[in-house]
Amino acid sequence: MWLSLRSICIVLFLISVVLCAAPVAGKNPQGLQVIVIEGQFLDSAGRPLEEYDYLQPGHEYRLLSEVKVLLSTLNGSKTYQAVGPGALFLDHSGIVLLNGKALEPKDQYPLLHGVSAATTAGQKLAGIPLRQLQVVPDEEKRSSIHEVAGYAYLDNNTTPRKARAEAFSIAKRQALEMARVRLESNTLIKNGKLEYDFIKSGAEGVVTVLAQKDLGLKDNRYHVWIRAEVKYALKPSKKQKEAPQTLFIQSPLTVKVWTPQKEYHKGQKVVVHMMGNRDFYARIMNVDSEGTITQLLPNDYRSNSRFTGGTLYRVPGEGDRFAIKVMNNYGEERIVVYASETPLGRVETLPAGAGLRGYGGTRDQLSRDTRAIKVVPVGNGLDSGSGFYEAVWKFTTTP
Repeated sequence: MWLSLRSICIVLFLISVVLCAAPVAGKNPQGLQVIVIEGQFLDSAGRPLEEYDYLQPGHEYRLLSEVKVLLSTLNGSKTYQAVGPGALFLDHSGIVLLNGKALEPKDQYPLLHGVSAATTAGQKLAGIPLRQLQVVPDEEKRSSIHEVAGYAYLDNNTTPRKARAEAFSIAKRQALEMARVRLESNTLIKNGKLEYDFIKSGAEGVVTVLAQKDLGLKDNRYHVWIRAEVKYALKPSKKQKEAPQTLFIQSPLTVKVWTPQKEYHKGQKVVVHMMGNRDFYARIMNVDSEGTITQLLPNDYRSNSRFTGGTLYRVPGEGDRFAIKVMNNYGEERIVVYASETPLGRVETLPAGAGLRGYGGTRDQLSRDTRAIKVVPVGNGLDSGSGFYEAVWKFTTTP
């Protein structure tokens, strides 16, 4: 399945046309991804393979004369180089054979290893040579989400209306204090390597109320409930020359999303990469230049929304039945990742073909629904809540 990033209509039109054109990854974790091809590299049916295609265990592939390929394990930890001519076979045990002889893998540095990068212009972000590179998002939003009960007592000078307003005010102050406690307990902030600033959100101030319930007057006190979001920004402390690598596990929740290039031309394939610094729940959306929103992950064939920290994920990836290929209607594309330490809020989507899901609402509504997470307080402490992270990666498509 080829997926145009431009229009769901194109997706549906192409379902019957090129269903067999894109290789579908198997579910064996020992599959490989093609990173570089120089020459003709064919699958068992004689179809040419391209960069970012997947090779399945138990299948044989053919390298023509003088072809050179670089293959990578799906987690990016090992690579294999093969030079043709010959037959390449992936054993179910994970052994890679070229003309019956096992290829020796080369260990790669993980993405978390190395130094931060201030700029990324002109560099491939997902290739093996630059795996140390820190990905810098085009947009980034950090927050802490809390569920809080607020109470205000009535007296001779307090009306129920004033008590209600005071109960909501108390709940918001408690949410802000919970966020402060969570942040200041973070290792890097506590050790003085990072600082944070709370961000005001227009007229709503520092605390944004995502949902609320008015539980009314009982036992001479007014009871309310809110789900509140407290946004903040990270920055290096005054003693630090630069911020520590935010993908370290000690940092607040951070989930990077990116594509190997910032510009794609008609006919090129696009692969989306994602990695978090700790275990997290996530949703990856594509927003095209016309505003069409498509959920790339989870999808009908990869329905799991929980991901492991430090692991590199790709879309399309294992189990997916689509490829992302630039078609018509060019412009700026946005890949948006919503991530949380607890399960994300439910979002209503509709089938869009090849296991993908379409979203018919606005970006604002999508953002709000996704933040409808369930936060379970821990005892009576002020350290409950859930870290939330949203990042946007932009790229352009041209003829």
